[in-house]
Amino acid sequence: MKKSYVKENSLQIQIDIDLGEVNQLIDTLKTVDNEQSNSWKAKDLITKLERLRRDAAEEAKREFENMLERG
Repeated sequence: MKKSYVKENSLQIQIDIDLGEVNQLIDTLKTVDNEQSNSWKAKDLITKLERLRRDAAEEAKREFENMLERG
């Protein structure tokens, strides 16, 4: 995981994170969610991370398909 850009006036940070780290975050949050009796904050983060993982996988699939078509 690495920081790639900071926009100081809005406090937004963009980071590069691999899908393995996203999976670890999801698994850890699911554990927290179970331990804290269904925390809505954990559920919200899990949903957002699962969407991020799905979108990243779909984008990677499209990129590989494009490379195959060009090659």
